[in-house]
Amino acid sequence: MNVPGPTERFEMMMKARNGGSMTPRYRKILDAHVARGKIALHTYTTLKSVAWNLEAKTWVCKVNEPDVDLPAIDYIVFATGIQTDVRSLPYLDTIQRQYPINYVGGLPCLNEDLMWRDDVPLFATGRLAGLRLGPGAPNLVGARVGAERIAWNVDDVLRKLGRMSGKRRHESDDDGDDSADEKMAAYAAARANRFDSLVALDDTRV
Repeated sequence: MNVPGPTERFEMMMKARNGGSMTPRYRKILDAHVARGKIALHTYTTLKSVAWNLEAKTWVCKVNEPDVDLPAIDYIVFATGIQTDVRSLPYLDTIQRQYPINYVGGLPCLNEDLMWRDDVPLFATGRLAGLRLGPGAPNLVGARVGAERIAWNVDDVLRKLGRMSGKRRHESDDDGDDSADEKMAAYAAARANRFDSLVALDDTRV
């Protein structure tokens, strides 16, 4: 079986998204509002200038399309997400310098567990995990799949890094004396009752 590499996966993802994506359910809802005249949809349109009218308390906007004349706008919502190129994100500068990895199209080549590297327990989901999760990664569905995948791997990663003794909280000794690391792992993985985990962690610090 020929498994596509990161470059092939990136090309497949870009072709499938074609600049963006929307689930069929929400596209149907959007189209219904457009048909009723409640929403005007302007694709491939960008803002050239935005000015706040203090007296009218509205935004005056100009776009790059000459045939699009926007009315006065009360609210502007930006749903643009993060930059596609992870190398442009300042808050990841340090980890990129200290723990370099490969990139394709600006996306990080995460391992199969959605970790930065096998020796770095930094997980990523959503757009940053696009090379592993596919075209739907930036959407809510993709983020959920990524979160579930990460949750399943937290225990294994902690054990590999020597942060857990190998026993889960419910597999502890009869005396019920778990280590602080095991309690923290139970909290992070959302096993059992998370409030109980917090109480137990607090008791260990008393």
